[in-house]
Amino acid sequence: MTPASSSNAATGPTGPRLQVPKLPALGWATFLGAKHSSVPCVLDARPLKYTTSGRAAIALALRELGIGAGDSVLVPTYHCPTMVAPVVATGATPVFFPVDGTGGPHLDSLVRCDRTKLRAMIAAHYFGVPQPMAKLRSFCDERGISLIEDCAHALFGVSDDRPVGQWGDFAVASLTKFLPVMDGGCLISKRPLASPSLAISMTDQIKSFANAAEIGARHGRLPGLNGIVSAATRAARSMRISPVKFPPSRDGIPSTDTNKWLSDFSPPSSVNRSASWWTQWTVRHAHRARIVDLRRRNYLALASLVHDIEGVRPLIPLLPENAVPYVFPLFVDAPETIYQHARASGMPLFRWDELWPTCPTIPGDHGLTWASHVFQIGCHQDLRPIDLQHIAEVIRTLVSDGGRDPKEQPFHVRPTARDPRLGRA
Repeated sequence: MTPASSSNAATGPTGPRLQVPKLPALGWATFLGAKHSSVPCVLDARPLKYTTSGRAAIALALRELGIGAGDSVLVPTYHCPTMVAPVVATGATPVFFPVDGTGGPHLDSLVRCDRTKLRAMIAAHYFGVPQPMAKLRSFCDERGISLIEDCAHALFGVSDDRPVGQWGDFAVASLTKFLPVMDGGCLISKRPLASPSLAISMTDQIKSFANAAEIGARHGRLPGLNGIVSAATRAARSMRISPVKFPPSRDGIPSTDTNKWLSDFSPPSSVNRSASWWTQWTVRHAHRARIVDLRRRNYLALASLVHDIEGVRPLIPLLPENAVPYVFPLFVDAPETIYQHARASGMPLFRWDELWPTCPTIPGDHGLTWASHVFQIGCHQDLRPIDLQHIAEVIRTLVSDGGRDPKEQPFHVRPTARDPRLGRA
């Protein structure tokens, strides 16, 4: 077996296909270093409860607040449906609010919104860049609204001189976005949580570790074990034993087909499931300083590499000092001409173009514009400088060939195993 890490791209008749991990890949470097970081981490807050995902954490927060039929919850127009589905699953109504050019709530619109039966608000730190939360906290307090701080993109960070995750009545986070794990979210509360935690099955415990190890070996991040793990995976598949079977990705689900999003919350007891033992062990032993330093390095490197490409620009060119990015947001002037080509190239990229079907068009809102124009490009700690250079080269090539018929495939596509975490929160 030739490790994927030995080459950054597979060559074909029309160009390269990138061979890089879409999300963090398990390797020895994951654990070899400081377990603390210079930037505060959401996981240091207490009380903390592990969940199977970020969306399960949102559902649990709503349950703890007693939100249900007849209630309303404020949610942003810029969203992944996994943010809205927990609200609808409770029987409550999502009330969409516009976001401004920085990704923060458009406060003037919030002041004018209908507060009838309004119980809570979900506010997100997009891309891992902390939003100012003091004014939003005051807004919620003055109106008796509970604040759910969505830290799915911001496992680390500081907002208004306070660590992220400590502004909301509840805060939620997603572990798969920052750690080489296949499941896991968490819920932080300012009060004891009533809902008990239930362990996932032993089969799923084993799958959680096996899938993480398989992805790490695929990308050559486990020297000495890459061949063994890959051989074991092939043997398991040949015997129809699938150690890597996880719930299907949510990518590509039509926005009108909400039942598939809502199925994650049936039965209701599913939101009480805890993260796997492997995920919890990884949280305790991960090299946090590496995560912080390399994500910041990679973000700034991408900003430098794409700054002179006509037709694209970093949405946030200057990374705040206390921000640890989840992704690098790239604003693309003509997104439809290159998005599918960029996806097919193997680039670690996606966008939130699948919105909840009741999301309205609101004057002055940036959310719907971002949904199509903002490409979220991976900048995680397991991307290397050469990977970033290849990503920038692909973007440059695609933009220069933007007039190509979108039905044509500019890159040679070689079937590769897909990271099952993609499309999940």
